[in-house]
Amino acid sequence: MATKESRYTIMSVLMMLSVILFALMLAIGGVKGIGAFVSLWISFAIMVVMTILISFQFNAFWVLLIGGASLLTVTVLSASADERTTIIALIASLIVMLILLAVILPTEHIAIAQGFAEENSEELEGLSLAININFGTLGIVAALLATLGAIAEASVAIATGIGELLNSKPSLQDNELIGVGQLLGKQIIGTAVNTVLFGFLADFLSLAVLFSKLKYTFGEILNAKLFTSSMLSLLYALLGVIITLPITIIIFLLYQKHQKVDANRGKL
Repeated sequence: MATKESRYTIMSVLMMLSVILFALMLAIGGVKGIGAFVSLWISFAIMVVMTILISFQFNAFWVLLIGGASLLTVTVLSASADERTTIIALIASLIVMLILLAVILPTEHIAIAQGFAEENSEELEGLSLAININFGTLGIVAALLATLGAIAEASVAIATGIGELLNSKPSLQDNELIGVGQLLGKQIIGTAVNTVLFGFLADFLSLAVLFSKLKYTFGEILNAKLFTSSMLSLLYALLGVIITLPITIIIFLLYQKHQKVDANRGKL
């Protein structure tokens, strides 16, 4: 258990890092930097509220859908993009979230990777696990929440890139826009995938050291609950980032057609 002094030390470090982050975002990003900093704390507050609601036995799936949609909205709006980009990115993010939820639900039940692993037994010794919460449901919630940031960033980047391209060349046909959008999106997706992958490798480093010290075999590592849950989170995030590209392009084309129809009606 952490002592009172250690808790004070942790809080002091967090406050110091928060002040440094705010100063850097203000110096580099200006007003947009302040908006991004505020959105970070709003997202944190949403996560806290979601945790409280789930602990009070509210339906975890409704909490996940409403909280996830709120997190995506805050993240997309914090990008300070134009109205068209914001609408397209938000719709694409919500659709990808629902698709991932449909993938995560059966996968988590098949993998049975939720809950605490054997490696956590020493930390949990003397503590009661009778918290009356389904760990399978918690695993689904955690798996989906871990993908939302990458999805929102990828959708905003793709929608912004395609929008800038269309503004510079308004005469582009739909098939040309799709081709150029795919080329642009692949570059953005490559960067996003690398970001997700490096984040996983950083988290997996301590886990790899643990497996090495415990002399796990390759088969034991593959069947370890900690490794399985980490790998599934990586695969969910990668899948979300990849399918964001075609969905964003499709929604962008539908939005453009809708705008053209409205413009023609206005002329009539």
